[in-house]
Formats: sequence, C-alpha cells, structure tokens
Amino acid sequence: MQKIIAMDELQFIDFLRKKAPKMKGVIRGIGDDCAQVKVGKETLLLKSDLFIEGVHFKKKDMTYKSIGMRAVARVLSDFAACGGAPKFIGISLGRPKDICGHALNDIVSGVNFYSRKYKFSLIGGDTARSQKLFLDVWGLGTAKEFISRSSAKAGDAIFLSGPLGARPFNKPFEPRLEEAKYLKSFKVNSMIDVSDGFIIDFYRILKMSKKGALLYEDSIPCTKGKSDFYRGEDYELIFTVDKKEQRLNELKKRFYFVGEIKNKDFGYKIKRGSSIKKVSIGGYTHF
Repeated sequence: MQKIIAMDELQFIDFLRKKAPKMKGVIRGIGDDCAQVKVGKETLLLKSDLFIEGVHFKKKDMTYKSIGMRAVARVLSDFAACGGAPKFIGISLGRPKDICGHALNDIVSGVNFYSRKYKFSLIGGDTARSQKLFLDVWGLGTAKEFISRSSAKAGDAIFLSGPLGARPFNKPFEPRLEEAKYLKSFKVNSMIDVSDGFIIDFYRILKMSKKGALLYEDSIPCTKGKSDFYRGEDYELIFTVDKKEQRLNELKKRFYFVGEIKNKDFGYKIKRGSSIKKVSIGGYTHF
C-alpha cells in the first residue's frame, strides 16, 4: 500500500485517480476542474470546493457578503474552465459561535447575487457547529462540449484570458463564464482556471496532456512582476487553441497569446528575448 502521508497535493491526486474505481456513467472523474457523468440521457458536470477561514480567507479582511460571493465564484470558475455553466448550487456551512444571523444573511446574499446573474438555483446543503467559518460549495452544471485539461495538442496556441496579479484576495471576482461561452465557437483543445498559480496550473494541463510547452515571458501580462506567475487566485482562464483554427487572429485581439504547446520531450520552458530556460514549477499547494 502506497503511503499517503508522504505525498504532496499533485501526488495525492494521482494516487486517487489510480485507486478510485471508474464506474459506469463516469465520463471524466478525478483530475479535471469538474467531473463529468452520464445519468440516463443527461450529461452533467459536478464540482465541489472548500472555502476555509484561516486557509483561504481572513474574516477581518472581508465582508460576509464578499465571503459568500467569493466562495461560490470559485466553483463557477471551475465550470467555466470546462466550458460549462452552473444549474444548481448547494452549500454546507460550518458556523462558529461568533457568527450571528445577520452574518449568515449576508453570506447568503452574496451567493444570491451570483444566482441571479448566472441563473442557477441554491438548492440546499448542511450546517454544523465549527471552530472556524467554512463553506463547502458544491455544484451541478452542464456543458455541450466538455473542455478537458488532458487534450492539448502539439502546435496549439496558448492563451490567457486576463492579466495575472490584478484581482485582490479579499474581494469578490467575476468568474470567466462569459469568456468560456464565447470560446465555444473556437477549437479549444484544453483549458484550466488559474487558482493555484499560472505556472503550476498550466503544468497540470501539460501533465494531463503529456505535452511540453514554450511560454513567451514578455507576452504574459503581469501586474506586479514575475511573482505573479506563482501568485494564484487570479481565476483567469488558460486555454490552448488548435493550430488549424482559422480565426486565431480574432482570439489574439481579445486575449493574451502567451506561448505554444510542444511535444513532451521538449519539456516545460520559457523564452525571454533570445534566451530559453526551463520553467521553475511552483505555486500554491494545499499540503
């Protein structure tokens, strides 16, 4: 039996992928931003995400409405990363003794802000007493064409939907659902959202797709400099577009063209001027 205690986050996900049986109806399981399952004639997306005080946020830095908004937006961002849209959201909430009814009302108000905007229903969840405030947000959605992390192809153009480092950690943010909807008319081969850092999240595409890449450092939009490559919680989309896409120039006008997918033996590299170096993989990891 492999020892779980010695694993980092990426190794643990690989461990789960190998150990979890893939039953009938599971189209895509562990490893993508959402799971994809078939129930009868319906194909559905499933997603959950934890938002924990002291790990993901500090109460003193945020309003309770912002906590509700940010918690649910993280799940909406994962639906966007798969080319999907939310239909139903549920929330399990851990409530410390100091959280009053007004605070709970504000949290729900934050969730409802996005439910009205993106037309999903809040359908339930669970509550429990807790030492710290946490929200476990789970969602069910749909996608006509699922965009995976594992389908990048050599020659694909790599795009980023917006600048890195621009979104504050303690404010609500806009999940890129509209951008994902716009991309449905293009041949997008793979996609992921930037939650743990541009470098490590894009590495997940390369790892799942068994590909290499050349990034163009001067083309990657940063707010504060190179540290933004590893910052995380930008919730922009990284996506790769097939080299045969005839409307590639249209995408270059709207998004940031930041590199090219290579064969696996090329490795993961970055170009600055005429210099090409191996990428130093890093970002936020949960354990």
